[in-house]
Amino acid sequence: MRNLQVGLLNRLKVIPILPCSKWTLRFKGSVSKPEKSKRYANTLNLPQTLFPLSMKHGAAAQRELEIQKTKEFQNLYSWQRQQNWTEEFVLHDGPPYANGKTHVGHTVNKVLKDITNRYKVMKKCKVHYVPGWDCHGMPIEVKAITDDMGQHQKLSPLEIRAKAKKFAEGVIREQRKSFMRWGIMADWSKSYLTMNPQYQEKQLEVFYKIYQKGFVYRNYMPVYWSPSSGTALAEAELEYNPEHVSKSVYLTFPLLTQPKVEQLDKVSGATVHAVIWTTTPWTLPFNQAICYNPGIRYAFLKCARSSNVYLCEESFVEKLKAIVGGDLELLCNVDGHTLEGTVYKHPLNQQELPFLPGEHVLPGKGTGLVHTAPAHGHDDFQVAVRNDLPLECHVDAQGRYTSGVDSSMVGKVVDDDANEAVLSALSKNVLQVENFTHSYPYDWRTKKPVIIRSSQQWFIDVSALRDQALECLSEVKISPPQSEGGMVSQLQSRPYWCISRQRTWGVPIPVFYHKESGEPLVTRETVDHLKELFRTQSPDCWWTLPVSELLPDRLLAELGKGQSSDYSRGEDILDIWFDSGVSWASVLAEVGGQADVYLEGIDQFKGWFQTSLLTSVAVNGRAPYKQIVTHSFATDEEGKKMSKSVGNVTDPEEVINGGKNKKTSPSYGVDVLRWWVAHSHHHQQIQVGPSILSRFHEDVFKVRKCVRHLLGNLFDFEPGVHSVPYDEMTAVDQYMLYVLSTTMQQIDEAYESISYHKVIQNIEKFVYSDLSSFYINITRDRCYCSDIDSKVRRSSQTVQYHIARTLTSAFAPVMPHLAEEIFQYIPGHDDADSDTDSIFKLGWCTPDLAWNNPDAAHRLMPVFDIRRDLLEELGTESPVDFDTLIYSSPQLHDLLRELQPETTSSTSPVCEVLQTSQVTILDKAPRSIPDDAVILAGSTRIQGSVSDTAEEVDYKVLLMSAALNLCERCRRYTATSSRAPCDRCMNSLADDWAS
Repeated sequence: MRNLQVGLLNRLKVIPILPCSKWTLRFKGSVSKPEKSKRYANTLNLPQTLFPLSMKHGAAAQRELEIQKTKEFQNLYSWQRQQNWTEEFVLHDGPPYANGKTHVGHTVNKVLKDITNRYKVMKKCKVHYVPGWDCHGMPIEVKAITDDMGQHQKLSPLEIRAKAKKFAEGVIREQRKSFMRWGIMADWSKSYLTMNPQYQEKQLEVFYKIYQKGFVYRNYMPVYWSPSSGTALAEAELEYNPEHVSKSVYLTFPLLTQPKVEQLDKVSGATVHAVIWTTTPWTLPFNQAICYNPGIRYAFLKCARSSNVYLCEESFVEKLKAIVGGDLELLCNVDGHTLEGTVYKHPLNQQELPFLPGEHVLPGKGTGLVHTAPAHGHDDFQVAVRNDLPLECHVDAQGRYTSGVDSSMVGKVVDDDANEAVLSALSKNVLQVENFTHSYPYDWRTKKPVIIRSSQQWFIDVSALRDQALECLSEVKISPPQSEGGMVSQLQSRPYWCISRQRTWGVPIPVFYHKESGEPLVTRETVDHLKELFRTQSPDCWWTLPVSELLPDRLLAELGKGQSSDYSRGEDILDIWFDSGVSWASVLAEVGGQADVYLEGIDQFKGWFQTSLLTSVAVNGRAPYKQIVTHSFATDEEGKKMSKSVGNVTDPEEVINGGKNKKTSPSYGVDVLRWWVAHSHHHQQIQVGPSILSRFHEDVFKVRKCVRHLLGNLFDFEPGVHSVPYDEMTAVDQYMLYVLSTTMQQIDEAYESISYHKVIQNIEKFVYSDLSSFYINITRDRCYCSDIDSKVRRSSQTVQYHIARTLTSAFAPVMPHLAEEIFQYIPGHDDADSDTDSIFKLGWCTPDLAWNNPDAAHRLMPVFDIRRDLLEELGTESPVDFDTLIYSSPQLHDLLRELQPETTSSTSPVCEVLQTSQVTILDKAPRSIPDDAVILAGSTRIQGSVSDTAEEVDYKVLLMSAALNLCERCRRYTATSSRAPCDRCMNSLADDWAS
């Protein structure tokens, strides 16, 4: 007896299925199965491996931590950067915001990037990936100035900056710890931070270059303003609340001059009232005009009850009748241009104001007459500029009235008591007030409504960059391609980008203002001096140093610009989207300023993707990326947004390590999370929750179990000694290598297209269908029962060795921990060789060209057709209980005899595929057919080679009760005697005894 290797045994046995009643009736002569004997169990080549199967609570997480401690895992990024590979792949990390704990959105983003990078490393590409953080901005600043009681503290700018920096640093440490636990490959000692002086120095340089080219300007304009934050916002900082409730108000403004319309002359003593509609009644005190559209038809209507005459758009007449609640007599309809020169009186301040044409007045929207407050609307502002109307803003940074209103209203707050105060003052003119639910912009940080407010701000002229930006974008590959339209429409509709913010925690706009003229001073020399100060003293110097040091007299003398005492420093900081949008200048400097891929959430089309494009086009004349890849957002299992208050949040740390209740919140480890990300990222919503994670845990377990079986079968296999050449393999083994080859080609293509769900789909199909259900199942007999050194066993081991290496290579980018764990158990790599101590260093396992042999599949296709008919007839019955006899046309007979040279065999590829105890192949029907035999008739197609045309041929299969006795060793009906094993098993036993 040979000495079995000591270790954990995985004894996989073929469990017979008891005959169902139909076969008991059909096969009168079927033999009863003797009770199983275990006396030959120790003579079988059963799988044995130390590779653990358990994925119970905490087991996977613990193994992952052990793997992460190895130098191979920790140093992989540095190792690959040192390789002399010709191709380089650059993935630029969009900086996550350093304002809180990591969540599943972070997991989706970081894991997708890591899958991409790890695949590239396996393909021998030097990956350039520098993780970073966005460290500035209002949310961090607010947390820094808020005490434990939730009250804002009164702090100096330097105190605010010190607290904000400390807070950001703490968040970065915690987020970095999470990212490393998720197995994200990077050199974590060399991250980039937008608060680093070196980064900010580069940022000032980019700002000046854009300014120098004329794309940066300062102007008094309406911008989105957040009273809750006290600062201007860019469109990328808005999120729209579809459930916002505004006060919808219909009211009238009396006309002082009437349009020259004959029908109005007949109405003596009546005043015409222009009907307007607004959802921002707080802006009514600042009304400067009523806009109309010359191309719209308007109606004059007389109210029988009040004798008032109303003016509105034709399409609004029916609505007006319902609002007024009385009979309205149509006096006349007129074209919009008839209203030119009309004057009305403002009911609050008695000003005489004009009717003005406006293209923004759209038919079918409102009353056709638009209230215009220049400081509080983009279209309103443009109308005012064209017609020289006042542009003053009378609302402060906190949304309070400061002037331009009755003294009783000063101090009233927008969207609070200001609305009620205005409506009360206008009560005689108000026709109707109702709540109006609609989509409205909110501050994405405070989750509170914004307003439009005019103020002095710094802007980038997007309209001047638009054409070049769109041209550069057209050369960028965008995945998925249908998402490109969103970014294009954003650029086409965006005239400017407000880049100034009224905060402290950020990068100061490097500008000084002349105290008398108010003119800004920005020059090459002043910016270079500030860059030097930032580098040597930190950006805090903007607040710590006097203007005389920030703007030295000697420098001003060289410029001929007076003295430092003539200037004051600017108080605005740069928009954090500018902070992150210029990251290419720092992070990509060593790789030419352009990345192969930017990969972020789909919301970044109006954020980082766009600001990076605009700044790079302005400075370099090209996009900072060759490809954009997007992903969707994570939701709960019902597709709802996650919320702590609702209790539907999935915490990645809890998924990995488990929660307090181990039954409801078990520990899955991180590879299950990574598998979920890869499987789900192409969905419009990336759903996650307990049942979804449990299902993916089972999927990962199936993969682990399948690979463990392969490793068990390789316990005595040494690739350099026992591998069987491809040409000497069995037909089934050659077919399986063909399936492996085609599957790997599909997986490779899916990785290249960043379609990771297709990677998972192909892996699952191969593992569940091709490997577990088919190959492992049909080859158990020859692996367990054949002689240990027989060619058929070694042939299958060779295939299983290649599958183990190649399959592990295929899912390694997705599940690096499991892949590295498996790799240590795969035979054949030399532990002393540093380049083979990690599957990522070994690289992508490319199938041998010889394996891509379609003839290997064509040869077996008829056998598969026969197998399909056979299993359909057997139902739940086990094929091993039966013998089969096949007879057919000469073409099929010849093909089958190539696979099975013997007339009758229990070990041929045909018998192995059919899984019956014996197969007999004849070229014609047998002389006698047993009465209890079942005859199956079928057809198949024979194709001799790739270029041949397939030919349809018929066959018949006789299905009969197994004629021989059950072999106690191999559990098949192949023994001539009921008291001894079959000849094959006896030969194997004899070899064992001889050894």
